[in-house]
Amino acid sequence: MQKIFNADLLDIYPTDEGFVYSCRESLGDNDTVGFFSYNMHADLFERLSIKEYIISKYGEEGFGLAKLLGDFVTCTLRSVSSATNIASYADGTIKVFNNYGFITDTKSVKYLDYPARSPEPVGRDLWMTVPEANAVINYSLKYDRIEFRIGGPKETAFSHPASLSLYDDRLYVCNENSFNIKTIDLTTYKVSGYCVFNEPVSRYFRVENSEFVILKSGVYKL
Repeated sequence: MQKIFNADLLDIYPTDEGFVYSCRESLGDNDTVGFFSYNMHADLFERLSIKEYIISKYGEEGFGLAKLLGDFVTCTLRSVSSATNIASYADGTIKVFNNYGFITDTKSVKYLDYPARSPEPVGRDLWMTVPEANAVINYSLKYDRIEFRIGGPKETAFSHPASLSLYDDRLYVCNENSFNIKTIDLTTYKVSGYCVFNEPVSRYFRVENSEFVILKSGVYKL
């Protein structure tokens, strides 16, 4: 496992050659936000302007959408269908927008009054984690309701699942309190172990054939 860097991350998302991330920075007595890209082939970091960050995350025509969203930094973007996209926030808010960059709906997704986050679309539904409830849920965006749940406050499948990601019909669930990543087979819904660490893990993603995790001490390549 190779450590890549450490920062006070606000967002990170994979690109074709590595990833782009935003982080808090301290400049004297003031806190600000820095934007960076990492090319894993060249092992090269580059600072991005706000404009370059918005284009990377939202596309060439994304400035209007970024303005409408307000907080365009911390949200997770996903495409649900050819005409429906979402921006998801850690407080459970989901903003639905179309391909023209207009917000068409806003929803609040919670389970047991705890916010759901880290959406991954499967068909027309979203799989999401509920960290405070130790649960992973399947949420219907169309009907605005929870259709299915794995885990829960009194169950041991997950321990503060901070995020999930989808690869090869499996959900990879990062459990902060138990320092591990577990998988959910979307055919059988069986929960299995994948990786164990010595500290909290909050994110897992892939770029090409490379695997990356965000641990408490930094971003690592597996």
